Amino acid sequence: MGRKKVEMKRIEDKSSRQVTFSKRRNGLIKKARELTVLCDVQIGVIVFSNSGKLYEFCSTGRQLEGPNCEQLSVTDLIKLENQFAAALTQIRAKKTELMLDFIKALHNKEIMLKEDNVHLEREMEAMKNGVGMVKRLRTHPNLHLVHSPQQATLSLLQ
Repeated sequence: MGRKKVEMKRIEDKSSRQVTFSKRRNGLIKKARELTVLCDVQIGVIVFSNSGKLYEFCSTGRQLEGPNCEQLSVTDLIKLENQFAAALTQIRAKKTELMLDFIKALHNKEIMLKEDNVHLEREMEAMKNGVGMVKRLRTHPNLHLVHSPQQATLSLLQ
């Protein structure tokens, strides 16, 4: 049995939301660990739950909670805080850029759809007028259709 695509919106049921959070958090940390091993990169993942609980993974083994925390100097902590603030600023800027690009693409799509709609309305009007004209021409005594009514090629009989 295949998986269905999950709609990206807030889960209203509190227990379902908590289960999804736990499963996806664990999956995210597992993927981060795998990426660290496979690609020899350093990764840090920090997740805050809705209740404010901290979940974290750090590929270098240095954790902010526990015995290693005491080895950090105030300067190290300030440096970490500044790096974190800079990273957040970059992430927010990229998110804003992506959202603006998405809005621009939607706006362009709206313009194209409006133009298509106008074009289709003109075609429908022309078709209505064309059908009416063919009916009128069929009843006209001096005109004769040379080809099919769809081609509407007319010639005058003399």
